[in-house]
Amino acid sequence: MSNWTIANSSELYRIDGWGAGFFKANEKGTVSVFPDGDGKSVDLCNIVEDLVRRGVKPPHLIRFDGIIRQRARTIYDSFDKAIAEFNYKGNYVLTYPVKVNQQRGVVESVRQAANGRGIGLEVGSKPELLAVLSLHNTMKGLLLCNGYKDYQFIELALMSSRLGLRPIVTVEQFYELDTILRASEATGVKPEIGLRMNPSTRGAGRWAGSAGENAKFGLALYEIIEAVKQLKARGMEDCVKLLHFHIGSQITSINAIKKVMQEASRVFTELRKMCPGLEFLDVGGGLGVDYDGSCTNFDSSMNYTTEQYARDVVWEIASACDAEGLPHPTIISESGRALVAHHAVLVTEVMDVAVVPAPPESLDADPTRDEKVQDLITLYNELTLKNCHETFSDALSLRDEFLQRFVQGNISLEDRAFAESALRNLFTRINALKGAMKHIPEDFEQLEGMLKDTYFCNFSVFQSLLDHWAIEQLFPIMPIHRLASQPSRKAIIADLTCDSDGKIDKFIDLRGVQRYIDLHPYNGENPYYIGVFLIGAYQECLGNLHNLFGDTNAVHVELDEEGIPKITSIIEGDTIKEVLNYVQYTGEDLMSGINSSIDRAVRNGYMSAEESAKFMQRYKESLGGYTYLLWENNPNSVSTASAPTVVGSEPMRIANAG
Repeated sequence: MSNWTIANSSELYRIDGWGAGFFKANEKGTVSVFPDGDGKSVDLCNIVEDLVRRGVKPPHLIRFDGIIRQRARTIYDSFDKAIAEFNYKGNYVLTYPVKVNQQRGVVESVRQAANGRGIGLEVGSKPELLAVLSLHNTMKGLLLCNGYKDYQFIELALMSSRLGLRPIVTVEQFYELDTILRASEATGVKPEIGLRMNPSTRGAGRWAGSAGENAKFGLALYEIIEAVKQLKARGMEDCVKLLHFHIGSQITSINAIKKVMQEASRVFTELRKMCPGLEFLDVGGGLGVDYDGSCTNFDSSMNYTTEQYARDVVWEIASACDAEGLPHPTIISESGRALVAHHAVLVTEVMDVAVVPAPPESLDADPTRDEKVQDLITLYNELTLKNCHETFSDALSLRDEFLQRFVQGNISLEDRAFAESALRNLFTRINALKGAMKHIPEDFEQLEGMLKDTYFCNFSVFQSLLDHWAIEQLFPIMPIHRLASQPSRKAIIADLTCDSDGKIDKFIDLRGVQRYIDLHPYNGENPYYIGVFLIGAYQECLGNLHNLFGDTNAVHVELDEEGIPKITSIIEGDTIKEVLNYVQYTGEDLMSGINSSIDRAVRNGYMSAEESAKFMQRYKESLGGYTYLLWENNPNSVSTASAPTVVGSEPMRIANAG
């Protein structure tokens, strides 16, 4: 352990892979963030400690707006290089799908990231449209309207052209064409129409089923032809301005991108011959994020770079258009995940740990115990490297037998409890011995699952990391400090919710998925902070109120010209009163109900007048407080599996919620 270095921690947590130059371990053993791409950095741990001193308690969602600017610059630069390399005659416009993260601060940061180039916005619902109309004030700013649409949605979209925007309403279901035409006639606004094709080519990765005959959105080719015929009959074929397709989010393989671009480019050229006003080819989303740093086609990675993506997109479109002698269209990509995923970090604090204890060297023989328990003691004391595999098999058999004997009433509760503890310690000793084996038996793989600590952390998986629970999305996770010392505990992470799924037990690994994370020992005397990275896409608005844990405290961080970090805004997380109101517990009803209960308790002598005043004060304070725990570090908060103590049995001390 004395030889452990910060470089070892960087390799262990793979930060130099998934960090993409934005996150690195520094010489102090903490995580540095490089948001602006100019070499200036900020210490993530310092930000957290500063927030705590200000009274802003964890969990914190920390946003680095500079990262969004850098990601926008990277995507634009990649397409600029490809356009120059292939002598492409069209332009490129980066467009942000608001559904990826609708938070106003994020959308504003995206708009500011344009840096004079312009970034289009894409909306997929009426609420998103209304939000964007209040923000999107760029003259001739591109506004793509996708998703299911009613008349009111389409009417507002068309009328937004009077605000100076350039709305394009995409037909994703055939019935929408008639609605567009009716709204156009009623408003007097000539529509600019997009047609979304449903490509036959499938994507790659978790969302590969987004295209194909069973896809939720998109027109079949015969529907596209029919739409063009109807428009031609009205003399409106010049209204078709855009062809759009989408084959899924987080495309992991560059081959899938090449194949769909070949299909879509051919459709574009044929459609361009029928609709001379066609000027945009929207290649949709899908530009991936390398969440595990492996640069592979694994679901949580991507086997290509942004530059490779841009080159293949530009090349395929140019080749198809040149072959037909057609002008090159303006290329649009809706690269939302790639734009905002990196910018947000969730920092949570460890509150308690259930640890796997160190096993004793031997167990005392006890002839008063059950005979099978005595057999287990013998196995334990006679364990060697030579017989550890046989001992492991015997121990597994004894474990099943102890359960049966207990259910049948043939073994006492005390003996069964002793056997459970002895088995856990025996498995721990076997696991330690396996490192000296030349060939590790396959069934020893289950040992890791038996011998993991549980680190209880102040957050909710369902609120902040819903994709981990719902679709097993992997996110990079690591402590944000203590990186100069070796982490010696193998652990899973549990959240605050009273749900068995409220945990993280799958972590990034070079070879796929790891079932534990290496963490440092925790004694409760000093804070231990864990960061969950690359969560800027989709997690917030997908999050739910399981157990009524609401939004976390969120902050935006910038670096000034001298590289000094500044917190530009603090958005307080939900209060208990706010989340209760979401589920129809109004403040007035709550106070009325609690006052009645207190009055009854005082009248019946259950509570004194002084106690009632103190109770009411605490009730009001809690209503106005954070939904997460206001945890005070407790030196006695570490629980061990060897003791009869119930995990978390130490009384929780809650700070003043005000």
